[in-house]
Amino acid sequence: MNHARINEPVAIPPESVLVLENIKPQGFNSADFSHGLTLRQTTAAVDAIAQLHALSLSLKVKERKSLSEKYPFLFQTTRASDSYQQLVERGLPQLSQFLEQRSGLENVLAALNELRPHTKDIIENLLAPEEPMALITHTDFWCNNLMFREDEDACVCLVLDWQMVTYSRPTNDLALLLISSVPAELRRLHTDSLLDGYWDCLTSTCRKLGLDIECELGYDRKRLGEDYKRSQLLALLLCIGSVDLALGNAEMEERLLVLLQDLHADGLLNADLAGKAQT
Repeated sequence: MNHARINEPVAIPPESVLVLENIKPQGFNSADFSHGLTLRQTTAAVDAIAQLHALSLSLKVKERKSLSEKYPFLFQTTRASDSYQQLVERGLPQLSQFLEQRSGLENVLAALNELRPHTKDIIENLLAPEEPMALITHTDFWCNNLMFREDEDACVCLVLDWQMVTYSRPTNDLALLLISSVPAELRRLHTDSLLDGYWDCLTSTCRKLGLDIECELGYDRKRLGEDYKRSQLLALLLCIGSVDLALGNAEMEERLLVLLQDLHADGLLNADLAGKAQT
C-alpha cells in the first residue's frame, strides 16, 4: 500500500462516479430501435420495471419513508418539466413540418397545435407524483436504455441510464416504453395483456415484500388502466422532443404516423386528459 507523504496533496475522488460495466460479454445485446422490440423483449422489459417499481413502492409504504427526502438526487418535477418542455418546443416544429407533407393528417396536426400552448403544464401535471402509487420511476424507459439476453428458455432485460430517475407515476414508464419502442401492430394487439403482466408482476413482487396493493392502497388493475391512458399523452410529448430520431427512417416514420392516428382516434390528444383545462 502506498502512503501519502506529509503535505502531499491527496487525490480525492469526485462525489459521484458513474461506472458502466461492459455487459456484452455476459451475452447482453442492445435492441433494434428501427424495428422495435419483439413481444418477448417487451414482456421482459415490463417485468423488469415492475420489479423495480415494486421495490420502491414497498419501501415507501412498509417503512413509511419519504422517497423524495430519502433520495435527494431524484430529478425534481419542476426541473424535469422545464427540460422536457425545451425538447418539445424543439421537436414540435419538426413534427408539424413533417405532417404538413402528408395527406389525411390535418386533424392530427390541428390537435397538436391546440396542445402546444399547454405542453409545459401537461408535462408537469403528468410527471407529478400521485398517491397512493407514487414511486421511483426511470422516466427515460425506452429501448435504447435496455439490453437483453435471450435464449430458448428465457429473455432477461437490464435497465440502464438512470440519470433521469424521478418520484412519479409507474404508468409513465410503461407508456413511454410501449409508445416509443414497440411496433404499432404489437402495441395494438398486446397493450392490455402487457398491462396485465405488469400488474401481476408488480402485485406479486409487492406481496413478497409484505405489501398488498389492493388491500392496503385501494388501488386496482382498473385504475392502472386509467392512469396508463393519461400517461400516453406524456409519453407522446417526450417522443416529440426526440422526433429527429425517427424522421428520415421510413419504418420509424410509419410507426410514428400510426401512433399519432391511434392516439387521436382514442381522444388522447387533449390537454384536459392531464387535468389541464385552461384556455
